[in-house]
Amino acid sequence: MISLSDALSKPRANQLHKTVVCLKGSSYPLLFGRFFARQFAQLQQTPLESLTMKAENSAVAMAGLQTSFLGQRRCYWLGSDQDLSKKQLEYWQRFLLQYSGPHTILFCTSTLPKKLSDSWQIIEFPDTVDARLFQKIAQITIGKSSSLSAALFKETKGISLDAAVMLTQYGVVVGKSEREFVKEWLPHMIVADTSLFALSQALFERKASLFFSLWKKVALQYSPPFWTMFWSEQMWRAYWYVLLQQKNKPTDAKKMGYRLPFSFLRYQWRNYSLAELQKAHALLYELEYRLKNGGSENQLDLFFSLFLT
Repeated sequence: MISLSDALSKPRANQLHKTVVCLKGSSYPLLFGRFFARQFAQLQQTPLESLTMKAENSAVAMAGLQTSFLGQRRCYWLGSDQDLSKKQLEYWQRFLLQYSGPHTILFCTSTLPKKLSDSWQIIEFPDTVDARLFQKIAQITIGKSSSLSAALFKETKGISLDAAVMLTQYGVVVGKSEREFVKEWLPHMIVADTSLFALSQALFERKASLFFSLWKKVALQYSPPFWTMFWSEQMWRAYWYVLLQQKNKPTDAKKMGYRLPFSFLRYQWRNYSLAELQKAHALLYELEYRLKNGGSENQLDLFFSLFLT
């Protein structure tokens, strides 16, 4: 297993001799995954094709991966296995562990099989991108360092992989308007990818001081109806995640854990009862009704205070 930073620094030495390249992380960076696959195919000087592991007939997809036309090799990007059922996941893992070509396969996962094959190259990517990794991503996305880095990491300690891909390319197109872009647009774009995650994590960890400090920075970025919907979804997903974990259904729980903070998925969920989460969701439903009927926008503070205590 190698880090993403090392993979971006030494792609030929670490990757090209492997038949299966697995991007391992706790989430699915859709934009980055596709971009990485395109770059990888270019390094191998082979065409890139896309397949899905959720195909109705997986056997047909697997048969296609084992054949080639006139001996032509290809790179196949399979996307992520995060939405597969337990049976589908095990089926694809068995296939990929035994796969020996003729093509190269790339895919993203959060769950590695217990036994790995020597034909696999595992590249572990982080939850967030720091300034150093951001510049390495810039080198492969735009071919040079990004001038946005200094301003970007004054606003945040880390961003998502997808945000990094998007922002490095924004840095090219804004040109002479870079100063205006940094001042007017950059803070809003960062909120969407990292601040909401940090805010949710602080709430579920019941770190009141940190939560209200973050809330003060982002509260006005969105309207009150957005916030009631956002927190309602968080409570709804948290409820089902806890329920499915208690029923020993980790695969189903993982699907419901999308958008929930990593600390909650790993251990914080044990600190919450189903009744507590159900009550929190019901309160948000009531607050949304009041907002739509002329209620005060400050009612969310009541929800936060009750939840944090």
